[in-house]
Amino acid sequence: MGLSNWDHCLEETGKIPMKGTRLRKVIDTLERSKEALAAGDIAYFVKAYPAREHWRILAQYFDRVTWFDIETTGLSWHYSHASVIAAWHRGKMYSFVHGENLDDFLMLVDDSELLVTFNGNCFDIPFIEKTFNIPEISRPHVDLRWVAYHEGYRGGLKSIEKEMDIRRPGEIRDVDGCEAVDLYYRWQAGDRSARDKLVAYCRADALSVYMVASRILARRGIKNDVPGDAELFAAIGE
Repeated sequence: MGLSNWDHCLEETGKIPMKGTRLRKVIDTLERSKEALAAGDIAYFVKAYPAREHWRILAQYFDRVTWFDIETTGLSWHYSHASVIAAWHRGKMYSFVHGENLDDFLMLVDDSELLVTFNGNCFDIPFIEKTFNIPEISRPHVDLRWVAYHEGYRGGLKSIEKEMDIRRPGEIRDVDGCEAVDLYYRWQAGDRSARDKLVAYCRADALSVYMVASRILARRGIKNDVPGDAELFAAIGE
């Protein structure tokens, strides 16, 4: 067709191989997309694009993403809640801890433009809504799990890390979700070191989401100014 971008399509609608209602729908979508891009309406693209195309949203808004992860007190939707939330937001690490400052996470959400998690559609987002007793989180969200899936990466975050040669610091390298729950209850029983390890683990998860996304985009030829792995993981202890 020789059509390379939205403007070209709108200028050369006769080259679009559609007619009637279908062509009108395409033109309307192109015009609405241009309006959304100009207005910074990220939520429009999250809703309009299928999951296999969400990498385009990450590419466009990478520097405006808040990357986060949560740990919980268990897997029960009735009795469990978030224990720790960690977020990489505008180049800085934030931690929100049950019994200390967990509610402050909602203020960070208000200051965010786009939220990205790994498996957040099924886990992080519902648990946050339950923990804070809110009907829905108030910002657009992209689940990196499905971006990775459509790029050929299967399995959980840690298996993808291994494929990408992302190496966590030794003290938390082998911690998993089950141990995270155990760390929470050890902390509640008085073990302060368990609390600190749990926070560090959650921070590493949030950073890993950021690092995996940057590598996926790099494979597509989209480079971002991302610090090295060691420099990023140093933020765990900040």
